[in-house]
Amino acid sequence: MTEQRVVVDSCEFRVEVVGEGIPVVLVHGLGASSVLWNRIRDSLGPGYQVVLLDLRGAGETRELERKELSLETWADDLAGLLAALGIERPVLVGHSLGASIALKYALSHPDGARALVLIAADANLSNLAPRMLTASELIDRVGFDAWVAEHWSKNPPFSAASLEREPELLEEYRSMLLRNDQAGYVRQCLAIAHAEDLADRLGDVRQPALVIVGGSDDRTLPEHGRKLASRLADGRALEIPDVGHTLPLEASEEVVSTVRAFLDEALAERNGRTGVLRADTTPRNSREGPFGHLDVRWVVGAHTGASLISFGQSTYPSGATHENHHHPNAEEVVMVVQGRGTQIVGDDALDVEPGDICFIPRSTPHRITGTSEEDLVILWAFGGAASIEQAGYVPLPD
Repeated sequence: MTEQRVVVDSCEFRVEVVGEGIPVVLVHGLGASSVLWNRIRDSLGPGYQVVLLDLRGAGETRELERKELSLETWADDLAGLLAALGIERPVLVGHSLGASIALKYALSHPDGARALVLIAADANLSNLAPRMLTASELIDRVGFDAWVAEHWSKNPPFSAASLEREPELLEEYRSMLLRNDQAGYVRQCLAIAHAEDLADRLGDVRQPALVIVGGSDDRTLPEHGRKLASRLADGRALEIPDVGHTLPLEASEEVVSTVRAFLDEALAERNGRTGVLRADTTPRNSREGPFGHLDVRWVVGAHTGASLISFGQSTYPSGATHENHHHPNAEEVVMVVQGRGTQIVGDDALDVEPGDICFIPRSTPHRITGTSEEDLVILWAFGGAASIEQAGYVPLPD
């Protein structure tokens, strides 16, 4: 891990960089800092360079010249930091306010991110204006420390189930919160209260995006997160039940596993090499038979319009048969790498051997049987479905 101080637009940012590989930038929310991600930053695994920062007005970042805080200011800061660090097209992972900053950045820099993970997000943060304005007024009246002790601690951003399971969460978050400068915290609250509504522009965000919501979140409501995901061009939502607003602390293991699965599926590149293939749904086959050239292209980003696939390997001992079935939601390609077999596709029975490639249209009944003494080994891939479940599996009578 390396810690850096980077000056951008009259502000000295505290930045941490962990690991090597595809850059993943973690952006915290109101009252937090990079400490929010302590349970996550070392868990993404090899192949990722995790970048953590303290936002302007928060944590250990120090303004050399004060600016008005807004989504635009924070998104501009993020762009300046990425340029200063030499980071191009990172994955942006934002929590709450940080999710809105990630969205604003993606809207301002359409090609500036590979993918987005939006945790406890709301496309219109000004929905929180009553809570933010009340907090600001109380802090001005009683002071920040007293507000944390007398008000925040009675309604912390956790679910009851999380606090029952881990009561130490309260002190962990409170100690992070108290590192804030009072004026800086109030400025963050006011920026949220007056934040621009991004909802009408969500369709312009083209990157693959995962929206993670806590089922018991009383700040950014789960239904707002689900609606946000539905309005993104390539969005999906996942709810973690019985969890409140602070998912990186309350459900760190679930967040890590969910993010890793999403990145494995959505990213076009891994460790500088292409990691997702798509088989062309138009087979290059002759009229005389089903075998021919398989057009395989490397997918380098969602902008290509190419869909993801699921793929794997199956082995059939001599005489073993896969039951008759079809996939209603995806085309399938089968390639033999070892042994021989009979591939049934519709009404056709095809003898296949190593090097043969067979295209199976969606909703077409098919089955395969190993016919050689050695095992029949095939590679298979679904075009247009990112998992076997998405492809669908319908068993049929022989």
